[in-house]
Amino acid sequence: MNDFVPPPLLGVGINYLPSAPEIMRAGEGLLDFFELSPDILCIEEGQGPARRLTPQPRLLDRTLRDTDGRPLVVHGLGLSMGSAHGWNEGYLKLLDMVHELRPFLWHSEHLGFLSVETPAGGEIVTGIPLPMPYTEESLNLLVPRGAAMAQRYGVPFLLENLTHYLPGLPTDGGRDEVAFLNDFVERSGCGLLLDLYNLHCNATNQGFDAREALPRLRLDRVVQIHVAGGGSHDGFQMDVHDTVAPEPVWELLEWVVPRLPHLAGISFEMLEEARLTPQAVRQQLERARTVWDRYHPRHGKNLRHGTA
Repeated sequence: MNDFVPPPLLGVGINYLPSAPEIMRAGEGLLDFFELSPDILCIEEGQGPARRLTPQPRLLDRTLRDTDGRPLVVHGLGLSMGSAHGWNEGYLKLLDMVHELRPFLWHSEHLGFLSVETPAGGEIVTGIPLPMPYTEESLNLLVPRGAAMAQRYGVPFLLENLTHYLPGLPTDGGRDEVAFLNDFVERSGCGLLLDLYNLHCNATNQGFDAREALPRLRLDRVVQIHVAGGGSHDGFQMDVHDTVAPEPVWELLEWVVPRLPHLAGISFEMLEEARLTPQAVRQQLERARTVWDRYHPRHGKNLRHGTA
């Protein structure tokens, strides 16, 4: 399958954090879009197949007001794309509701899984996405699901590269994550969300060269980039997204952006627990804006002045 249709250019964005209005205001005049994770607007109830995400009405209403006037993209946390026993139907129902209230230009998820089935027919939720083996079996699971997500909402579906701490994952034919992602997009018609900080984490923790890995990726399928930062623990670079992006991430951004023919947006990503000042966030957005405008100068200017 090769029916990938890239979305329109957006520019620079940030993930929406309802608990940090001062951080959201820090991007005034710089932001072209918001990235929303619908999961954070909900309370999780029930277990196993009956597990559901119940929206908090006031929080949902405020989110729709705060993001009004700018394009919206969705970055899911709870779909669990790679769960062998099935993905999270409760998340899909939530996403259906969000899409009806506010259509989004694309939707993304992580390359991984969040839940496993127990021998007794129950379910264990891991809390963080775990990596999948780079095998044909994994591709046979993910490819139809990715294609179904794109068809369900009529917008591109993107898969994001994942930070993980498990070396020696099972593989077929010597595939690494890059080769696996390439096979996924080729067979599914989907796109990629390239998280440069995740790539930096894996390169640091697993001892490979991120600059060698990037040229091997299907760069023509990259629609969105995440830049982020995090600390280290016991020698591991952690995927916690609670600090400014480190210099190696900005260097990767500078290298890769001019090589992405269908890049539609660069977003700065952080957790709600991040202790970043509004000034620090604004500096990150300004730096992303500088890179974006270097390769999309007229589009970036028009968006900021509302004449696109």
